[in-house]
Amino acid sequence: MDMITMDEAIDLVLQHTSPIDKTNAGLMDALGCTLAEDVRSDIDMPPFDKATMDGYAVVGSDVEGAGQENPAVLDVIEEIPAGSVPQETVSPGRAARIMTGAPMPDGADTVVMVEETVSERDGEGVRVLAPTEPGRNVAPLGEDVRRNQVVLEAGTWIRPPEIGILAAVGVVGVPVYRRPVVGVVATGSEIVEPGNSPAEGQIRNSNGYSMMAQALRSGAHTRYLGIVEDDEDALKDVISRGLDECDVVLLSGGVSAGIYDLVQGAMRDCGVEIHFDRIRMKPGKPLTFGARGNKLVFGLPGNPVSAVVGLELLVRPAVRKMQRMSEIHRPMVRGRLAQGFRQSPGRKQFVPARSAEVNGCWESNWVGHHGSADLFSLTRANSLFVVEAEVEALDAGAEVDIVLLEAW
Repeated sequence: MDMITMDEAIDLVLQHTSPIDKTNAGLMDALGCTLAEDVRSDIDMPPFDKATMDGYAVVGSDVEGAGQENPAVLDVIEEIPAGSVPQETVSPGRAARIMTGAPMPDGADTVVMVEETVSERDGEGVRVLAPTEPGRNVAPLGEDVRRNQVVLEAGTWIRPPEIGILAAVGVVGVPVYRRPVVGVVATGSEIVEPGNSPAEGQIRNSNGYSMMAQALRSGAHTRYLGIVEDDEDALKDVISRGLDECDVVLLSGGVSAGIYDLVQGAMRDCGVEIHFDRIRMKPGKPLTFGARGNKLVFGLPGNPVSAVVGLELLVRPAVRKMQRMSEIHRPMVRGRLAQGFRQSPGRKQFVPARSAEVNGCWESNWVGHHGSADLFSLTRANSLFVVEAEVEALDAGAEVDIVLLEAW
């Protein structure tokens, strides 16, 4: 199978990624999901003309000429706290004491702020000391939203503000696209769980857990399928189980050309059609992708940096496309290098970096990782700058594309 470019790999993954089924989620369970249908308001908002200040509801024409020297003197006929219903009609020469958020009484069209008044006659009267035009400090019925108006469109990613809107319009069963389930497998007889002390020749399973964390941040649910030794039957069993239980199966390791790299054969034996197995990229050349129906399988490299980069650039877009998210790729900006960079030409490289806006321009600093096994360098990175395959050297100040990993 020929080695392909990263752009070709992304296109193939997205071509074989289908939208996932819809479901109804509870209000808080919808956080981070994608809305599957338009949501309409069941009420006008506000549902009545309401006061936006504490003060007095009055007939606006009564106070148009009021001032310190000639205050408007009005009789106070009732007090209207928020949550109550006015009982009296305000007519010329009368006022109702009103609180913020309370409904306006019939007859009143203006609220005079309490700071512009003086109460008198033990609260039965009020002097208005400043002019206020009709309609001031009143939010009219339906000013924000009208009944049956679309307040959230299908495809909206649900964040905390959207949760508030859903609550405001009474939607407690939210129509969303189900979050895909991503099963994660670590392969290799040398791998042990993090709680174990590695014996000679063993390493802890860091990839499996970092991959689950990335999949969660991509918007998926995860299922840990465990560590599988270098055994073809064991690999077939776990891939088969993953295809039955999950929407996406991620395997770490076992995808290069070594004698114990058995993942591709096990995938084929499970009915997975492999669409590519090598990408002209660095890090992460030996990366396998296949599909069985709507189920996707990714064989990611065992080297940690390669696995992280492959998951960000290929798996994450698939997970988000399944949910019809409008933004499926990490944001990319144009910026400049803070220092020079060299590579061996031939493969497009995605370099872990620390990037920030400096005086309105993005600037990227290489974090200096020691190859694709250097997981620790990634803790300093918040981005990847891109070096094209044919480029051998870039000077400080050279312009590059920067993939932002910590945006959103």
